[in-house]
Amino acid sequence: MSELYGSAWARPLSAAAAAVLAVTVVGCSNAQLSADKCQTVSAPLTDVPTRTDQEPKMRVPVPQGWERSTKMDSENIRFAIRNPGLAADGFTPNAVVTLQRVAADIGKPEQILEAQNQQLAKKLKVTDMNSTQTEVCGAPAMSTSYTAPEVKVSPKIPPIPPRKATSLGVVYKAGDVTYVATVTVQTVKADNATYATDSETILKGFQLLPPG
Repeated sequence: MSELYGSAWARPLSAAAAAVLAVTVVGCSNAQLSADKCQTVSAPLTDVPTRTDQEPKMRVPVPQGWERSTKMDSENIRFAIRNPGLAADGFTPNAVVTLQRVAADIGKPEQILEAQNQQLAKKLKVTDMNSTQTEVCGAPAMSTSYTAPEVKVSPKIPPIPPRKATSLGVVYKAGDVTYVATVTVQTVKADNATYATDSETILKGFQLLPPG
């Protein structure tokens, strides 16, 4: 598979993530955050690198066959893994972790997560969106599944085919600063049994905790 595919899959996610920065939120207390409230999975956990002492600690399960990719690491995209063994139709299943800092002056955690979904639908034109409120390690979260349309990267590169994705967004407040962490898994073959098991593990085992 061409390395061009490896760098192309995250661009739409990056654009959508940047758009969410204009939304703000307050009302999220971290008093309830605890490692005891995190879901346990069998896959080993990898720490997501942080850039400041205020940023929350994030950990991602990495199932067998998934490998780290740093091609799209940026201010928003903090971590990505992909599974070349599950590649199909020119697309490699992947999981991407983003972290955005937003000003804390209006709204509630649920509102920032709903606004994130609205931006996703607007920017990427996704369909079949279905959201469920949940928690990650005690923090307010929302799980959203959807279908992303075909993406034409350039005339010289075959388009990225339509794919199924699930995003798990989590809100974390540190003093007067609020962060939104999101882990998104996507594939063109959602009925693949290995992908179904691995993606569930990644989402279920994702951790967000206070710094330190």
